[in-house]
Amino acid sequence: MALKNTLNTQDAFTGEFPAAWAPDGLWRFNEENPDADDNLADSSGKDRKAYIHNWSGTTASMKTGNFGRYFQMNINNPSSEKTYLKVTNDGSIFSNLGETIVVGGWMKPTTYSVGNTYTPILNTRYGSGQPIFYLSLIRGKPRIMLYNSSGTLILDQSVTPSFSLQNGNWYFIACVIKPVAKTAQYILGDKSSGTVWQSGVLTFTGELNRSCVADLIWGMHADSNWYAGGFDDWFLDCNSSLTADDLAEYFLESLSANGADLTGDVDALTTADVVTLRATSSVYPESGQLVTAARKCGVVGNGRVSINANYSPGETAISLVETATSDDLSTWTQWQAIGSNGELESPSRKYIKYRVTLATTNTARTPVLTAINLHDNPKPLYTKLGYARPVILDADGNAEAVLDNAYDIIVTSEINGVDELEFKLPFQDSKRSYVDNEKTVRIVSDTYRIRTITDDKEESGKAITTVYAEAAFYDLAYSVKKEPVTFNADTADVPIAYALQDTDWDMGAVNVSTKRTWTCSEKNALAILRAVQDIHGGDLIFDNANKIVKLLTFSGEDSGVLFCYKKNMKSIQRVIDTTSLITRLYAYGKDGMTFASINDGKEYVQDTTYTSEIRISTLDCSNFTNPYQMLEFANMRLADYASPRISYVLKAMDLSVLTGFEHETWELGDTVTVKDDDLNLSVKTRIVRREYNLQEPWNTVLELSTTLRELGDSSSRWDSAADTLESADLVDSQEMKDLVPFNHLRNSRADSGLNYWQSSGFSVDAENGVSGTASFMCEGALNTTKSLSQTITPANRESYTFSAQIASENLVKGSSGQVGIEVTFEYEDGTTETRFIDLI
Repeated sequence: MALKNTLNTQDAFTGEFPAAWAPDGLWRFNEENPDADDNLADSSGKDRKAYIHNWSGTTASMKTGNFGRYFQMNINNPSSEKTYLKVTNDGSIFSNLGETIVVGGWMKPTTYSVGNTYTPILNTRYGSGQPIFYLSLIRGKPRIMLYNSSGTLILDQSVTPSFSLQNGNWYFIACVIKPVAKTAQYILGDKSSGTVWQSGVLTFTGELNRSCVADLIWGMHADSNWYAGGFDDWFLDCNSSLTADDLAEYFLESLSANGADLTGDVDALTTADVVTLRATSSVYPESGQLVTAARKCGVVGNGRVSINANYSPGETAISLVETATSDDLSTWTQWQAIGSNGELESPSRKYIKYRVTLATTNTARTPVLTAINLHDNPKPLYTKLGYARPVILDADGNAEAVLDNAYDIIVTSEINGVDELEFKLPFQDSKRSYVDNEKTVRIVSDTYRIRTITDDKEESGKAITTVYAEAAFYDLAYSVKKEPVTFNADTADVPIAYALQDTDWDMGAVNVSTKRTWTCSEKNALAILRAVQDIHGGDLIFDNANKIVKLLTFSGEDSGVLFCYKKNMKSIQRVIDTTSLITRLYAYGKDGMTFASINDGKEYVQDTTYTSEIRISTLDCSNFTNPYQMLEFANMRLADYASPRISYVLKAMDLSVLTGFEHETWELGDTVTVKDDDLNLSVKTRIVRREYNLQEPWNTVLELSTTLRELGDSSSRWDSAADTLESADLVDSQEMKDLVPFNHLRNSRADSGLNYWQSSGFSVDAENGVSGTASFMCEGALNTTKSLSQTITPANRESYTFSAQIASENLVKGSSGQVGIEVTFEYEDGTTETRFIDLI
């Protein structure tokens, strides 16, 4: 999969002129006000500040405009205000003239400027020495004047655009000057209409003034001619590779971008190269739409869009990504949402632009968009596994060689397990030279990395190359080192997003709904993903072609395929396995935590449905810090261990490769029916492993299991038990006693009734307590909130422990009911943060 382009710079989000194209001067004019010396900044890195002559006492101001703010001057009376901009030349501005000079920017002229006979825009006729160029308007038409080293004009010509300049409209104006070729050319764009015009190529004789040390002056000439209006985003490059076509294309590409619109709901200016929602008085809107500048597309295969963003699951999100495409930057297709896996649904055209919706449910937080990536996944040469051949790809993901003479081609894949490829190739094959370690091999649309190449010579003298390759997702084991992190009652998407940070993989659909509180100490992305699947359940799916990771409750479908003799089954083996049968399962969490206090004093769970024999094992739950969730997890695991594991291994024929049998298709994870009269067998089962023989589809080996759904299935009886308790480690009775002197809650055991507490619906049970003789109690009621609260002022410590002993009788929650502890933290700066700890 080749990366076509990435939008990750400010200009891509705002439409501003790219900083890389303006190394000799870039004046954004985005400040609210000039500095103390009335200077405006230079963003090129050369620190060539623009001084405002007559800033005070005039109409000179910084206005909200096209690309954030812009500089406006001489609105009321240019001849009396006499405001202009000046960049002092220290002698270096024109010291490195190349074959092309590019100069220009955006302007918003008034009637005064487009109606006057002479209106200066940018000139070099002030300061030491002789000028080099002068850009102006003559009766509303662009005029270019070029000078030699003695100050003599070598070009003085005006041009007539295809449209007339109007009062208050924004125009892009630029000039391409070629000292060696001795030509000049204007580019003029009208933002309101989207029209761009290029002048003819103007020629001159003589030599351009390469020794110019004059200053840059915007909006004034000879203290008698003035410009009235706005300037924005002006640039200078004295050794450019840009052409007039490039500048015209930039103008058209920039028109759609809105990241710098200060009246909009997104902000691509405050922090360089990222996009957020635009805050007003530290409050973010609930949503906002970014429209990017257009960029080259040209996808030839299957396009895919991926997003790099920082967000808080459940609070902030990139909720929608849409695309539109065009061949001419003028006529665009309708906006089209990308597919669930980032598929580009818009037709492939020369150009593409994006509309991205940023959203938040917490107006104190915003998602942060950092990049938009367009990938081109070349269309596979084969559409089915049967009879496909390995295809070697080059570094850009394009087909380099088809290994037609490969044989014994076996793809071995498992649910939540391995995904590997092996094949053989004659050593003397003409395409053997394309086979090399770490190269990518494609099988249909899946991609593998070659890890092992073995060359053997048999007794007969025949030389054979054997290749072993691993699926692309194996490379996630070599990700940047991950630091330990604790997840508090989070769904699986949170740790998956953490695992994929700083990788080139994206998270796809996650519909496993279990919540877990656990500490992850795995060091790489793949190990974390495996741990997430183990703890949350479900099927971990790797889309190697598109580099997407999914976690689904069930990855396959009921294919309707029947396997039986004399049709598509050659042999079958049924295995009933009790070697791992467990009926009593102990579990120990972090620091030896158990769930005994919430499980009738038992540190284990037990299931003797299959056999009354007690067979004991221990479950390592050292990542868990929540006893409620550890108890649920132990029960889920015991459900797997407490009965025999029944599996079926059969040699099957893939009939779907035959004409007329296309409907007989099945995939890894699908549910199929196996029938055999001799074994008195008729069972619906699931494909959990396959060894697919590409060259001989009739010799494929399948392993099937009667476990039709993995843990984490939302329809399983365990899912409803997913607690969300965000507790500290379990505290035993002795530790509870030790904590009493440090307890910040007053009257925490109800010894003094409701003193120190604010109660709404709670009372005191004076007869029943745990560490004392009393406790707090309430009777729940549907659609009613009851609470018990207290405000404390703790000391400065690095961490605090919340602990409570709870009991319930016949508790039934409504559809939106909650039972738990709500903690509101107030920090020194006055901000607050609220966390809810579910207890049931």
